Amino acid sequence: MAIRKTKEGWWLTPLIAIVLIYAAFTFTAQSNDLYILNLEIKQLEQKIAREEEEKQRLIKERDEISSDESIEKIAREKLGMVKDGERVFVDINK
Repeated sequence: MAIRKTKEGWWLTPLIAIVLIYAAFTFTAQSNDLYILNLEIKQLEQKIAREEEEKQRLIKERDEISSDESIEKIAREKLGMVKDGERVFVDINK
């Protein structure tokens, strides 16, 4: 009778081996994909950090440009504007 039980379960060992091999290949492939995705996440987090710094710099620059002193400076230097009642002297030696 012992011989008969061995003959009935002969397919169980190869089936388990095939399942384990499949699981190993699947785990390896998913592990590699996960590694690549983690690298992409790190790169995107670094890019987000750089963009946040740039955003803060631009906000600061916008606030500086929007100040009354900055607007007045630009109006005087680039547009040649003056306030009412001011006298403009032109250096003719230049």
